[in-house]
Amino acid sequence: MRDEGIVGVAPARRADDPVLAAPTGLAAAPAPRRWAVARRFARNKLAVAGLLTIVVLYSAALAEPLIGRYPYDEIGFGLRDKPPSADHWLGTDRQSRDVWARLVKGGQVSLAAGFAAVVIIMTIGVTLGGLAGFFGGWVDALLMRFTDILLAIPLILLLITAASLFQPSLRTTIVVIGLSSWPGAARLVRGQFLALKGQEFVTAARAIGAPPGRIMLRHLLPNTLAIIIVEATLWLSYAILLEASLSYLGLGVQIPTPSWGNMLQDGQRELLAGAWWLTLFPGMAIFLTVLAFNLVGDGLRDALDPRHRRR
Repeated sequence: MRDEGIVGVAPARRADDPVLAAPTGLAAAPAPRRWAVARRFARNKLAVAGLLTIVVLYSAALAEPLIGRYPYDEIGFGLRDKPPSADHWLGTDRQSRDVWARLVKGGQVSLAAGFAAVVIIMTIGVTLGGLAGFFGGWVDALLMRFTDILLAIPLILLLITAASLFQPSLRTTIVVIGLSSWPGAARLVRGQFLALKGQEFVTAARAIGAPPGRIMLRHLLPNTLAIIIVEATLWLSYAILLEASLSYLGLGVQIPTPSWGNMLQDGQRELLAGAWWLTLFPGMAIFLTVLAFNLVGDGLRDALDPRHRRR
């Protein structure tokens, strides 16, 4: 039976076979294979629900100027800590600002921060992991020992230390998360490159004189792309959670610019006064977003690698 695992292994071909340039990874998969992956994903109802949740969240973030109803930083008078009502769907905070408008704007900030941080994480992780796995030797030893050092430090401690050294802002939060969170992705990609570089299609590419860069980009990377996509999806949820944690601690996005993390921090002061909505709604937004990305990541893993399908 044909193996449709995440890592596509190309069969042996003649060195002059033009198909050699297109190994069997996700990027080079034929249309029927892609449709098979989509069908397997669609059968996972939880993954589809997670994907729809993500689409709704990002759509709401993009449409923030249209659906915010009130300016997110508008300070009202006489509306402090008002519960949800027809005028203010999610209530108001202690500054009489509309919680719905701030929640939508906070989603725009948190989702953008998570996406940008993951771009940095995967760019660094894939590059360094690919170089270590392909070249091996002293390159692998140097890069992996540096990676081991970073992995030995608790991530949240590393983030807090790095964030406290610079002026807290959205840009600082994105850069700090991206530059401190790539080691896991690097080790994953390194393992995949190590497993693939001894395969016959890589040996054939070497035999016809393909340079290392071409082998990595045209042969190894496409065969690793599926697992990179899954890893990036899972890292999106974690990056959003890290951004919320830093903002909650006052080391991330600063008030009055809202993010879900600093909305939690701001709302906890009024929690004992009975203003439950100030922490419930941003907390639920974080929970649903992280859950949705994890469900999509699990669904992609199952769809791309049938060996992981639940029985």
